[in-house]
Amino acid sequence: MNVLILSGVASAINYIQSLSGDPEVRLFVSDCDPYCPGFFVPGVTPVPLPRARQTLEYRTALESALSQHAIDVVIPTSDYDVEAVLLWLKDGWEPSVSLFRPHWEAFAVLGDKETLARKMAVRFPESIPRLFRLDEDPARLPYPVVIKPTNMSGGKGVSVSPDSASFLAARQRLTRDYGQDLLVQEFVPGSTYVLTMLYDHQGNLVVSVGMRSHMTFFTWGGGGCAGEVVDEPELAALAQAMVAEAGGWRGPINLEFRRHASSARFVLMEANCRLNGYSYLTTMNGINLPRLTLDALLGRPVAQPPLPEPDSRRNFIIGYREIPVDSFPGRDHP
Repeated sequence: MNVLILSGVASAINYIQSLSGDPEVRLFVSDCDPYCPGFFVPGVTPVPLPRARQTLEYRTALESALSQHAIDVVIPTSDYDVEAVLLWLKDGWEPSVSLFRPHWEAFAVLGDKETLARKMAVRFPESIPRLFRLDEDPARLPYPVVIKPTNMSGGKGVSVSPDSASFLAARQRLTRDYGQDLLVQEFVPGSTYVLTMLYDHQGNLVVSVGMRSHMTFFTWGGGGCAGEVVDEPELAALAQAMVAEAGGWRGPINLEFRRHASSARFVLMEANCRLNGYSYLTTMNGINLPRLTLDALLGRPVAQPPLPEPDSRRNFIIGYREIPVDSFPGRDHP
């Protein structure tokens, strides 16, 4: 079975580490960077492609690769790959490969930070940060506030402004770089949580697993560099309800939250229509999301794996997102 993973970094690391030694799978990995680490993993066939947002060139090169390598399964693992593939499917693309086909209307909500926030605020007002107009008088904002592009990934352009001067500077800079598609919202203090879910071809939830970041690259969350799996039924129920409100899903998806430092409520930051970047943490804990995703994609039965007991859970710290550590400083449990 020839499996093409679109993109070779972030969540693709989990797929590569989990599937590259699988005797059932011949693994192909695409990326626009010829030095992408995923290209150099034993057992991987590299497939250089243009950037996903170079739509015409990307599609032409991808279709050529599907034919050349007799690809059976395609799994997008970056936001831009997901966006490109779903846009083509909406426009009538019918590749002869197995892939998840969620509705474009759901992606239009889940894939845009402002659209998602405003839609969820209607039903879940306590679980959405306060939103402000881009042209809001800076003197009226309750600092700190976050300003960020609505359709970028990987923390690109996100800025936390502690005062009006820094907000004006960030707004000017981000407008120059990203245009008017910017979101302004309150800064939510607290810990970062991710709820990753897998839906089958019929839109049924088959797997759900929560993660907590102990360290992130940014103060507002974003890329995780140390974390653990957690059992948070309230978070799981909230995330599932939000996906349903957006129109449902097919395939993997993750929602990122902050647990407010004062109220302890979960507050939605964004949705990513793929596995999260440090999802290899789940594989370390016996929940092999790439294998489960592939099984669901192929129509095989998939069941929710149990979480390991708290005293046997494995954590990770920055590296290639697979280095286990015994404990975190200042914590009294592994």
